[in-house]
Formats: sequence, structure tokens, C-alpha cells
Amino acid sequence: MIGPAEDIRRAILDDIEDLLALDHRVTAGDMQRVSDIRDHVENGHCHVHSESDHLDGYVVVLPRHFLGRDFVDLLIVAPSARRCGIGRKLLGAVLGMEGTSQVFTSSNRSNTPMRGLLRQQGWQLSGELDGLDAGDPEMFFFAWRTAPMNWDTGRDQAINTVRTER
Repeated sequence: MIGPAEDIRRAILDDIEDLLALDHRVTAGDMQRVSDIRDHVENGHCHVHSESDHLDGYVVVLPRHFLGRDFVDLLIVAPSARRCGIGRKLLGAVLGMEGTSQVFTSSNRSNTPMRGLLRQQGWQLSGELDGLDAGDPEMFFFAWRTAPMNWDTGRDQAINTVRTER
């Protein structure tokens, strides 16, 4: 199982190498993804889950990126840490962050674990888009924020609210 909510924090520049190591597209040589992750950290859009002395997951939330609403662009959990609640915890933290009242994300239809996580956490299907990946439609989901917070000043209060609501 995972530790306390305080294990989620905004990513810092020193985290970049660990974040890159978690992403299979980076390890496969996707240099655009390397650049994107660096930009997400530098712009404050990336939050990490850390356990002991290592990172085992992260989420990237792009403010107002999807039709004026916040968008979860990436949710990555280390293969060795999957099915332990880290993805659930990261998504819960997203809904506790300050931002638009609705948050969207998407997943390929073939990504059964992500779709199951979203369904389990109460995200609603918004629709599908064909034509991005041949034979594998992109499915869009949304959720409502319940306890917006400012990650620079109100971290503990909002995380405790998210913890007690679950």
C-alpha cells in the first residue's frame, strides 16, 4: 500500500532524471517526450508521488489546456508500483488542486487499466474520438473538483479534505 498524502508534491528540477526513467516512451528514445517532461516540471505542471528515496509515479496537469479546462496530460506509475493505489492517489490530488471546476483526461480504448481507474474514481465518459491511433479510439473523461487548493500555500488542508472524503 501507499503512504500518507504528503508523499505527493510538485516536481522539482532534481526530479527530472527520475521522471524520465519512469516513462517507457523516453526509454524508447522519444526525445520530444524528454523535452515535454522538462517543460512540464519547469512550468510547475508536474506533481510526483515519492516513496522513501525514489519517485514511483507522476501526473501532469495542463491548466486550461482542453477547451478552457484543466487536462491531465500524463499519469505515469512505475511498473513495479502499479495496482498499489498510486494512480488513485495522484488523480485524487489533481481534483484537490486549484484550477477549473472540471478536469478532463483521455485514454486509448485499449488502455483498460487507466479506464478502470477512471471509472473507479468516478470520472465520467465524455466521448470518443476516432482517427488519432488507427483502430484504437481516444476516450475522453471528466471529473468535478471538490476542494480546490493552492499547491504553494494550502497543500495540507486540501489533501486532508481529499483523504477524509474517500
